[in-house]
Amino acid sequence: MESYPRWKYLLVLFVLISATIYALPNFYKSYPGIEILINDSKNIENFKQDYSKYLTNDNNKIIEQDNKLIYTYNSIDAQLDAYNNLSVIDSYFNYTLVTYTDIPAWLAKIGASPMFLGLDLKGGVHFLLQVDESNIKKNLLREFESDIKKELIESKIRYKSFERSKDQLRIIFKDSETLDSAKTLLESNTRDFIIMPDSNSNLNILISDEALSRDLKSSIAKNLTILRSRVDELGVSQPIVQKQGKDRIIVQLPGLQDSTRAKNILGSTATLEFRLTKGTPEDWLQSLNQNIPSINSSKLYKQRDGSPVLLSRKIIVGGADIKNANSGFDSTTNSPAVFVTLSDYGADQMLKTTQKNIGKRMAVVFVEKNKEEVINIAVIREAFSKSFQITGLNREEAQNLSILLRSGALSAPMEIVEERTVGPSLGEENILAGKNSMYFGMLLVVLFMFFYYRIFGFIANIALFANLIIIIAILSVFQATLTLSGIAGIVLTVGMAVDANVLIFERIREEILNGNSPNSSIYAGYKKAFSTISDANITTLIAAISLLTIGTGVVKGFAVTLVIGILSSMFTSIIGTRAIVSIIYENKKQTGLSI
Repeated sequence: MESYPRWKYLLVLFVLISATIYALPNFYKSYPGIEILINDSKNIENFKQDYSKYLTNDNNKIIEQDNKLIYTYNSIDAQLDAYNNLSVIDSYFNYTLVTYTDIPAWLAKIGASPMFLGLDLKGGVHFLLQVDESNIKKNLLREFESDIKKELIESKIRYKSFERSKDQLRIIFKDSETLDSAKTLLESNTRDFIIMPDSNSNLNILISDEALSRDLKSSIAKNLTILRSRVDELGVSQPIVQKQGKDRIIVQLPGLQDSTRAKNILGSTATLEFRLTKGTPEDWLQSLNQNIPSINSSKLYKQRDGSPVLLSRKIIVGGADIKNANSGFDSTTNSPAVFVTLSDYGADQMLKTTQKNIGKRMAVVFVEKNKEEVINIAVIREAFSKSFQITGLNREEAQNLSILLRSGALSAPMEIVEERTVGPSLGEENILAGKNSMYFGMLLVVLFMFFYYRIFGFIANIALFANLIIIIAILSVFQATLTLSGIAGIVLTVGMAVDANVLIFERIREEILNGNSPNSSIYAGYKKAFSTISDANITTLIAAISLLTIGTGVVKGFAVTLVIGILSSMFTSIIGTRAIVSIIYENKKQTGLSI
């Protein structure tokens, strides 16, 4: 038998050792926990003294890391009880629900971490959001109305009035001659709407399918970017945010337990407006009683306590001019605050306004869909521009508002049409079911290979377990997500890995039956089976990559482990088993083989 290259022995050894190390974190237990972010070590000690009693029980432990504390628990129920206790007290610390894995420090230093688990294994929430198409139509019609009015005025074509409904615009003219002139003008300048005159000298404007489809596609693309940004702020590992159909987006958040907050952030279109106040409190009360603003160029708003306030109709700075926002606490009052940074244009507008209105009051208006609420009114003590802070919110409101301002407003409102929650207990049941199916499949394969191929079957079984370790390691290194369908992909690769060895062993048997020596039969068996194994695996790999590229959800989860499994099984079946066989039989005179 031809001598097996020494570098291949070293390659197999390196792969096995590396795979074992990076697969290890997955065998350490994970604990539900609460992470507390704290500014400095002094505050850490203060937190322990003041708040630990709300977070500790007989079964949990406290881990201190840099500027944070992690309280771990043995059950989800204990974690949620502690979280609820902390949420009702007046705490000025940022805290979140986490999953803590107690892996050794040396593994963490080399970047070894457990693989992510999908929604069906870890639990979490699933949302299906749909773009409000009626809102897109409404905005398009508003744009059309503005553009058409401008064109008609520039062309000196007079109209009586405009009427706007949900689906169309209606322009009313005094006679058919004027209508014909307007129709000719509009048809020559645009293709985004359909023009339909009627017998009453009216011109009906409908949105074209092309314009609606284009705007819908653009809104979906923008909303995808914004939703991904919002999801990143939630701190969820390996979330799924992807388009489904023409007007829907799927959001899956594995491991997330605070579904209410996630729902509020994902579907919200909240932003801020900065306006100067008008008049005095007496004017505000009078306007409320009369339900009409008592001062020109003003609009009546309500504050959080229900009291009225008159604000200027002119917006100083809107949400589009907010460049960045972070939640924190006011250094003077220690109350929750949002620290805002404006764009250059917004900073310039704010500076001009505050310079001219020192001593006057400015209000911050919280805008969300049809809700407008004044959250803060402050006297302008001095001019400011780019950076300032907003108070008047509780801690959770400040955190959520900062996330929404950083990610931007949704291009078009979205409605949650489907919400599904997978509990951690159900995830554990799925993991157990997946493990049992994999163990049962492997047990049958191992027994068959050992009794049918004896020593060679034992070698194949070693390669089978090595293949499983390599798959787990690759999933962990690349932080890929393992799902229930992914476990099915692993089970399939177990069979494919054994199939490659079966082809090799049968070729060896054929060579023995042809009268060749054991060593030459081994050499010829591996050589002749290589092309068959390669062809079979490459064709399957092409199909798996196709599924990985275009598939979503369950299909993609299956494809991920299938692709990894095919590559690792080829390595272990062809190179790995060959190395073991060479160690046993190379340079030894054999009269027969245990196969």
